[in-house]
Amino acid sequence: MRLKTVTLFLLLLCLTPAAAQDDMKSYTREGQPMPAFSFTTLDGKRTSIEELKGKVVYVNFWATWCPPCVVEMPRMEREVWQKYKSSPDFFMIAIAREQTEDEIAPFMKENRLTFPVAPDPEREVYKLFGNGGIPRSYVVGRDGRILFQSVGYDEGDFSKMKSVISKALAKKD
Repeated sequence: MRLKTVTLFLLLLCLTPAAAQDDMKSYTREGQPMPAFSFTTLDGKRTSIEELKGKVVYVNFWATWCPPCVVEMPRMEREVWQKYKSSPDFFMIAIAREQTEDEIAPFMKENRLTFPVAPDPEREVYKLFGNGGIPRSYVVGRDGRILFQSVGYDEGDFSKMKSVISKALAKKD
């Protein structure tokens, strides 16, 4: 019983804003331009969302301590990264909210996850998207507009997200 209580608490923590018990808000919506931000991956590559225009981009916010994130990540590896990583028209980044390189590197290795990740220890990037809730996923079209967004992990949303990526890659603008 104690394990179920702890798991439920962690699940709620993932979906609860850090500040008080305010309503969880998203600051973006489908159809609008993706907010401008840059990040540095664990392998030291610095990239900005602006530099990725012309590609279909999948952005996921997550944390090592978030149970739904931990469930979603192996699917991201198998069903998204392994499928599209060799496409020159695709880019994927998983941004670890409130976590450092030292916290996420061992997690990635232990779970055999090979997709690009970036730390966001101070929520510098995350704060552009919402006040709480992870996992949080976005698919960005070649024109830099948000094609899909979701908060939390739901198998139906994950399937929809994969479909949006597939359709966007098939469409040559």
